[in-house]
Parts: sequence; structure tokens; C-alpha cells
Amino acid sequence: MKNKNNQLALFNVVEKIENSTSTITELRIPIFSPVQKLSGNSVTAREFKKNGGIRIIQTSWGKVEIRGRKLLTQVHRDLLDCIYTHASKVLPLPTEEVVLVFSQTKILKEYSRDTKSDHWENQTKWLKEKIKEIRDITVNYVDTKGNSFDFNLISHLDYLEEHKAYSITLDNRYLKFYERELSINYKKELTKLLQVDSALIKAIIRWFFTHKKESRFKLMTVLEALGFPIDSPKSLQVCKRDIKSRVGELQSFGIDYNAKEEIFFYRGNAAVGFIPSLFNQNNKLIDVPKLKVKKTIEDMIGIEIKLNESIDSIKSITYETEGALICAAYIETENKNFRIKNKEDLSEEDFELEVILYLESLFYKE
Repeated sequence: MKNKNNQLALFNVVEKIENSTSTITELRIPIFSPVQKLSGNSVTAREFKKNGGIRIIQTSWGKVEIRGRKLLTQVHRDLLDCIYTHASKVLPLPTEEVVLVFSQTKILKEYSRDTKSDHWENQTKWLKEKIKEIRDITVNYVDTKGNSFDFNLISHLDYLEEHKAYSITLDNRYLKFYERELSINYKKELTKLLQVDSALIKAIIRWFFTHKKESRFKLMTVLEALGFPIDSPKSLQVCKRDIKSRVGELQSFGIDYNAKEEIFFYRGNAAVGFIPSLFNQNNKLIDVPKLKVKKTIEDMIGIEIKLNESIDSIKSITYETEGALICAAYIETENKNFRIKNKEDLSEEDFELEVILYLESLFYKE
């Protein structure tokens, strides 16, 4: 029975990965620096080297410690996005790992927007090296509640003769993290995103993608969340100039910027989707929903759901709170009531989204 449950969980993680680009947390904490390439003379690179290949950053979304031979950049995030989007197969392994099979040709073509060139051998060598750099990084993330997660994103890079293609194996500890996290799908925006030639702007866009509703953030709040060296006056000056010159580009992704007040306003993006964490209910993991998300909790009142093989109608949804913290959503139906716990101490906005997505996964369809 234990093996059966493990296979079920792994199957759902596979489906979640197939419908995702990344977890939200990976984009809200600075695992991937907001640069194209780290100069050896940069503040970040010098501190990383001084600390023996360790970078520690504290943000309002948690604390992250990154260890490795090289820090990851937006180039590494671009390549992972391409692999997640264009993987030909997503395969579970008996070791509770997941393999993504991909064509180097397709990934390089998507990334560079170019056809095969005379330098193809150098390009494929470069791609493999970047993937190995991702493999060599260890991440330790501590959320705002104090929960700690230690993982590598990738455990292996292999060539699979059976598929005549390369593959990356996702670390099983990372999969446990992926399973419990809210994830995001911006595959529809990837081609346009890859055409943005500023790594900082890419990082800002990805960060705002993680917010479903309209939201307003100060420039310094966003830069701190991205791990930008705000203590460097010169870097900050260049950064502000870069953002100010790209207001139109940001607007194409639903992001407005007031340079005078140094405030971002995000209008949301209908092309970006959200996938819930895999809740446990009666020892069964839910399937990843592929339905359109409602706008508010109130929209869920009156819908029919299938719960324990019986059809029921939602009568009311209320939040249980402890001070300012939302502990759970209490769902009252015609015949049975249940709770959805806020296990990760999500904000009201993020928890509402997770509740909606979970309830939509229970929609009854004849």
C-alpha cells in the first residue's frame, strides 16, 4: 500500500510539473540573481567568493542560503523555463525522482531564437555547462514560519539512448518541495519574455507574475526581494535608469512603473496560470486542475463539488483567524463541513487563490 501511495503522489507531481514553469517561491526568493552574467568585480560575486561559495539573503518572503561553485543567473532560469516548456517527456522514476527529456536543438533554438549555426558544437557544450552549474547549486530555504527546505534543483544530466535525447533528473528533495508549493505557469509568455534583453527586467517580470491580483510595490521592496545590491549607489543608479527606459516593455507584461514615485503597479496577467499544492485528503492526492480560476471566494458559493464519492453544494466559506493570521478556510456544505488549513502561513491573497484552486479541483462534472 505504501508503494501505491508513493506512485500516486509521484504521478501527481509529474502532472503538476507538466502544467508548471516554476514554483512561486523560486521566483520570490533570489535563487536566480537578477543579472545576465556575474562579473568577478561585482559586489555580489566578491561577497560570494569571500564567504567560500555561500550567499545568504533575508527577504520578507524568507531566508535563502545558496552554496555552489557559481551563482545562478537569469540565464539559468531562462534555460530551465525552456526545458519545462518544451520537454518531450516527463517521466517518474522508482527512486521518486522525475526525469525531463528534451531536445538540445529545440531548447537552444527557443533560447536564442536562431536556427542551427556553424557554432552548434560550442552552443551545445555551453548548454550542458549551464545545466551542470544548476546541478551543482544547493539551496536551503527557510520560510517565514521557520520551516527549512534543503535541496538541489537537479541531481543528474544524462543522455538517454532510448529517446535519442538529453534529460535532467529533478532531485527528490526538490520534488517534495515542488509538491507542497503553489506553482506557476507562464509558458504562454515565455517567448516574449526571452526577447527581453535585460536580466533585471526579466527578474522583475517573473517576480510580478507570482502575484495574481492587482498589487502595488515600492521599487526598493522589489529589488530587495530579488537580492539586488541596493547598498551600491552606482548599481542602484544604473538599475533605476534601466527600469525607467523600459516602461513600455514592462507594460506589455501588465506592469506599470511610476519613475517619479518609484512605485510599481501590477495589473495582473491573464496568460499566467496557477497550480495548487497537492493537498492530502483521505490519503489521496488531488489531480492538478485545468479549469479557469474564479475571481473571488464568493464566486464559489453554490457550486457543486464531489466529496468522498458524494455530490454536495457549498453553502458558505469563512476564514478562521488567530490575530492577523489566517489559520484555515472553513467550508460548509449541505451535508458535510471541512477545513482547508493555511499550512504555509500564506497571505490572504495567496491563501484565497489556493482555496479557490483546491475547490475547483473538486468541481462536479457530469
